[in-house]
Amino acid sequence: MQRSSHRSVSFNLAGWLWADLLLGMFAIFLAANALAPSSEAAKPSGLDPKPIVMRIEVSGFALLSDDASLASTEQQRIAAEIRDQLATQAPGRHAAIVFAYGAHESAAQGDRIAALSVELLRDGQFTGTVTKAYHELVPGDPGSTLALEIYLDE
Repeated sequence: MQRSSHRSVSFNLAGWLWADLLLGMFAIFLAANALAPSSEAAKPSGLDPKPIVMRIEVSGFALLSDDASLASTEQQRIAAEIRDQLATQAPGRHAAIVFAYGAHESAAQGDRIAALSVELLRDGQFTGTVTKAYHELVPGDPGSTLALEIYLDE
């Protein structure tokens, strides 16, 4: 009888030892995979809810012209003016979304003026910026102004 009780104790001891080893390995794996807290504070992400609003004089005649050099010159002038104004109003900030409203008596031409006006805004403060062109209906207007709403990253 003594022999069977000795064998029973050995099996029980082996079972507990096995369970303790598994529990210990589980704790080690959990500790190894835990993320260390970041030393840097989390940077808030999102958009600044207050847009920068600007209105720029444009030449609808030049932008809508069949003369590519005339249209290109006007696009470059508009892009430079937008960059200058944004650099003055929000130095070092990045534009996330730009809504452009081209004024014209025709909705289609207003959309086209807006799209052509912001076409060159792809670098610097405008890298990766989402742009959307809209029209602003103004009776009798041949395309004289561009209104912009620029939402910045926080």
